[in-house]
Amino acid sequence: MKDFGVLVPIVTPCSRTGEVDLDGLKAVCTYVLESGCKGIFVAGSTGRGPWFDLKTKNKICKTVKRHIGEHVPLFAGCMASGLSEMLENTQSMADAGAQVAVLTAPGYFNYSHKEIESIFLQFADTSPLPVIIYDIPVFAGIKLDVQMVSRLSKRENVIGFKDSSADMERFKTLLKLLENEHDFYLFQGKENLIADSLIAGASGVVASLIHIDPIPFVELYRSVRKKHYDLAHSIQGKITELINLMNSCFARKPEVSTLFQFINAALRHRGICKNILLEHEGECLDWIKDEALKAIEICSEARSLIKNGEKI
Repeated sequence: MKDFGVLVPIVTPCSRTGEVDLDGLKAVCTYVLESGCKGIFVAGSTGRGPWFDLKTKNKICKTVKRHIGEHVPLFAGCMASGLSEMLENTQSMADAGAQVAVLTAPGYFNYSHKEIESIFLQFADTSPLPVIIYDIPVFAGIKLDVQMVSRLSKRENVIGFKDSSADMERFKTLLKLLENEHDFYLFQGKENLIADSLIAGASGVVASLIHIDPIPFVELYRSVRKKHYDLAHSIQGKITELINLMNSCFARKPEVSTLFQFINAALRHRGICKNILLEHEGECLDWIKDEALKAIEICSEARSLIKNGEKI
């Protein structure tokens, strides 16, 4: 498996009516990159890729590219409900400076795995960018077949897979199937599975809660690469507390706006950007603000573990 590190599915700072805050966008990029993250992923789920029109996504991608320069890998969400729109999105993102297209199974209609594989192959053979397949069953409505992923990995223009299925046994199966694909990326997309996935051989991590504090995620990755597994598991314990806190918020308010309110409260508290919420999501609820502050404290505890671990 090809190594990578921490890839951030960047939020999109904006006004309540959806006008992108370009200064805020650049500030979030600076925040995560200065913390040691390796790359930026625009227009993914956390960045509200499906919400924004193509012109806006192009502007987001172009702004980020100009800000981060040529040496930071830039991935772009190109998801759509049909092949022609997927390719149109990809060409636009390529024109804006993206280096990798990220693609889920197409939405709206139900498809068989055979049909999805055909769509992915048609896309990969036509895409102007190399492709990462992104499996997120909670949004796409289907968990991709591991044998299909293995076959896709052998296509020249398919360079990786992001697994957000929250299924560690499946992830281990993927690692086994892909063990000879030395130029292929396999990313873990669930916060509670990062340490085990990296130790088993994952390329890196892509996760929304990196925004709360990138340092624990970066240091977890580094600890595993240094084979400091005790420290890695200690950091993972704090990151697991973080995702459990987020899940408890979803138990009270299951809408996706809960995630955006949670991240928004943390970023505002840190002074990174002013807003990522849209008008229909309302004001951030006080109890979510309180939980976001708890999340920041958990990350502070993780930093203390890292500091102490470095002294051992």
